[in-house]
Amino acid sequence: MSSQSSITEIKPTYRWQPRAANIWVSREPHNALQTQVLHRLRERLEARGCIFVEALGEETELGPETHLGIAFGRDLEEEISPLELLGQLPKPRGMMLVINAVERIPSGNLFDVARGQLVRKAGHIGMTFEGDLNGTRVKRVLWASMAGNNRMLEGDEDAIFDGLALRVQAHMSAEKVNVHAGDEDMPVTWEAWAASPIHTDIARAARALGQAGIIEDEVPLAQYASSDQTRSVLRFLKRASLGEGMRSQLDLDLGVMGITTSGGNKINVSPDPNEGHVVPLRQLTWDGYIRSIPQGCPVTFIPPSVETHENGMLYLAGALVNAGLVDSFESFFTHVAEHFAHHERLDILPDGMQPKAVAIEHFHRQPRAGSVREPDRVEVVYPDTSLFPEIDFPCGVREAELHLLSAVFRAESFRKPGPLGRRMVMAVLPGHGSVALYGGPRDELTDLLVNGMELEEIVRV
Repeated sequence: MSSQSSITEIKPTYRWQPRAANIWVSREPHNALQTQVLHRLRERLEARGCIFVEALGEETELGPETHLGIAFGRDLEEEISPLELLGQLPKPRGMMLVINAVERIPSGNLFDVARGQLVRKAGHIGMTFEGDLNGTRVKRVLWASMAGNNRMLEGDEDAIFDGLALRVQAHMSAEKVNVHAGDEDMPVTWEAWAASPIHTDIARAARALGQAGIIEDEVPLAQYASSDQTRSVLRFLKRASLGEGMRSQLDLDLGVMGITTSGGNKINVSPDPNEGHVVPLRQLTWDGYIRSIPQGCPVTFIPPSVETHENGMLYLAGALVNAGLVDSFESFFTHVAEHFAHHERLDILPDGMQPKAVAIEHFHRQPRAGSVREPDRVEVVYPDTSLFPEIDFPCGVREAELHLLSAVFRAESFRKPGPLGRRMVMAVLPGHGSVALYGGPRDELTDLLVNGMELEEIVRV
C-alpha cells in the first residue's frame, strides 16, 4: 500500500480496526484436533474479510501479497528451518503463525514455553492447543508473540477462538513504519556529532540498567533451540543477535535524535561514536525514517531500532504540545495526518519548538504497584482501551506506535504545555513493556528506574 493511499484513508479520529488479509496454509494439520483448530480459525477470519489462498502470490481483491502463512507443527520438539517456511513467502514477507497441539501443555515458565515454540518453528506468532489429538475439543491454548507476550486462554471455546482471530489480525495486518526511506546530509560535522553527550549518556545508562537486571544485552535464543536452528533464524533475519528494549536522546544544540541500533548490544553500547552504536536522525516519513549523515562521517551506520519512528513521534508530540498546536491524542493524530497529506517528510523537532522529553527508555518490565519512591515525579499511564483492544501488537508498526501515544497523552503532565523537567511519564504497554519519557538529564532518568522503584515482569494480555 502506498504512503499516499494510506494517508488519504485516515479519518479525523482514530479507533483501531482489524484489517482483512490474504492467508496461506503452508503446512497442513497433522491430527484431528489441529484440523478442527484450522476450521474454527478459518471461519472467523473469513467472516472478517480475510481470504485463504491456494498458492503464494495468488491475486485476490486484497492484492497479490500473502500477509500470513500458517504452519502446523508435529510436536513441541520439532524444529522447522525459517527457509522452509518464511523463505517461501515472497517479499515483502508477511508473518508466520505456527500452531501446535499437545495432550498437555508443559508446566513451568509459560514465557519460555511460548517463546521456545516460536524459535523452534521460526514463527512470529504461535498457538499451542491442549486437548485430545484425536478429538475436537480444546481445553486451553497458549498464545505467543515475538513482541514478548504470552497468554493462557481458557474458558468458553467460542470466546477463545474469537480472541485468537482478533490477535492474529492485529499482527498480520499491522502496518510497518520502520522503512529506511533515505539519507540526508546533516548540516553538522562529524566532529560535532562525535562530541555530543548522547554517546556517553546512552552508553552509561545501558551499563547501569544492565547491572540492575532491567535489560539484557541480547535475547538468549540458544536456550530455546539447537545451535543450528538458532544460527539459521539469526542468519535469516540478518542479525548477529536479537535484543529487547532501546533508548534514544535529543541533542538540542545539534537538533538531532540519537537512537540505539537494531539487534543485540543493548547493554554493551559503546560510548565511542566511531563504533556507530547510536544513529543520528532528524526526520521521519509516513512509514519510516531518514538517516542523518554528519559531514565527513567515517561510519557506515547499521539500521536503527525498529521503534525509531515511535520515538521520533513522541519527541514531536511533546514539541507540538509545548507550541500549543495539539493537546490530545486525537489532535496530534489529525495534525500528523494532515501534514503527511501534503509533505513527504516531517521534522522530529521542528524549528523554534521545544520538546517536553529529551530522553526515552524502553524496557520489558513494569513498575510494581506502590513501589515508586517519589510518586510526585512519576506519572504511570496505560493505553486508551476505548481505542484499542487489550491485546499486544508487533514491534515497529503503526498500531503499536499509536497504542503507545494513546497512553502518553493520558498523562496530565504531558498534555499541558511546559517542560517535563524532573518528572517522568511512564507508559506501561501490557504484553510488551514500558516506555519512560524524561525531560531532565539522562542520569536522573536512569537513577529513577534503578533506585526509584521496583520493576517486575510485564503483565501478559
